[in-house]
Amino acid sequence: MKKTRIRFAAVAAWFLLLPLAAPPAPAAGIEVVTSVPAETEISRAGTRDAAAVWMEMITAARRSLDFAEFYLSGGDGEALEPIVAAILAAGRRGVRVRILSDAGMAKTYPEILARLEGNPGIETRRFDWRKLNGGILHAKYFVVDGRQAYVGSQNFDWRALSHIHETGLRIRDPRFALALACVFEADWRYSGGDAGAYRELAGASPVRFPDDALLVASPAGFNPPGVGDALETLVALLDKARRRITVQLLSYSVEGGRGAGRFVLIDEALRRAADRGVSVRLLVSDWNLRRPQVDGLRELARVANIEVRFAVIPPAARGFIPYARVIHSKVLRVDDDVSWVGTSNWGHDYFFRSRNVEVVVKRPAVARVLDQLFLSLWDGRYVHKLDPDKEYQVPRIN
Repeated sequence: MKKTRIRFAAVAAWFLLLPLAAPPAPAAGIEVVTSVPAETEISRAGTRDAAAVWMEMITAARRSLDFAEFYLSGGDGEALEPIVAAILAAGRRGVRVRILSDAGMAKTYPEILARLEGNPGIETRRFDWRKLNGGILHAKYFVVDGRQAYVGSQNFDWRALSHIHETGLRIRDPRFALALACVFEADWRYSGGDAGAYRELAGASPVRFPDDALLVASPAGFNPPGVGDALETLVALLDKARRRITVQLLSYSVEGGRGAGRFVLIDEALRRAADRGVSVRLLVSDWNLRRPQVDGLRELARVANIEVRFAVIPPAARGFIPYARVIHSKVLRVDDDVSWVGTSNWGHDYFFRSRNVEVVVKRPAVARVLDQLFLSLWDGRYVHKLDPDKEYQVPRIN
């Protein structure tokens, strides 16, 4: 893989100097929102359920709703159905609704899109980066009235609301809404055939954020000015850790992308932290027990100060559900008050090829909630320590 030049200065300065910023900009209203698999004993740590929050946000829309979703998948009687109905109702009352979904996944899951298309006030487009960057739309977010936004690990999928562990953020702040709207508008225009959308985006005025939170995205070359490089930011945060790092992901991989060598930028940062005496805890799903991904986990698990565990969520009483009963949250916590919540798993293509967005927050109240969520899993009955010398059975996924 071609060596990537990581520029740490701006991110490191933000991380270190936040407490000294004056005068402070108004703080964004940030709420941690979760989905917890039904029939489990996993704690919500006092957070609200994503389905309820989504419904509240959508029904409150008066002017616009912009959705960027990897895919949309529903089912009769499932938790997503009232939300789809709320989107249809929003269009009927005059809200402009735009839905951007990944082109490939739209073919796999066409039903919800077909129900929405052609209804009053609703327009859909397919995101296809195959020729441009070889990636997909993996982000999951929506913007309401240009005033508030939701970013999180939940796909627009009934399973994400009822049978998967997910974490997201509701952000009541027009600065974040504007930043996401800039990302969305460029992706929307490109998906509508505007080949110059990203060139024009690069010339836009920089977006601004409150002093204690910011939006980053990937790939960096397709971001609005002011929205940082997700990978650069992530590595900088890991390199500034002094006491502890906790990570929760669906998957972690050191495998390179197509034609690339091993992807070790994050792996090396975790090892550097461990060498400094930082306690590193990495929690992944049992889907990560597949090869070759599990081999990278085995290597990490042998490093002093790094512990790797995996979660196994038992099947639902109704029987096997494909692509469900798994932890899917993407959360990083560093030291006392720095948090990262977003849409990327930690692998090469999430940062270099595919569209993803992440929120970085330096706020103790958010950190405390995320710590409670993490520990409820880490110390709970569904999580097991990875033995680097053991062969594991690969779980059924679909």
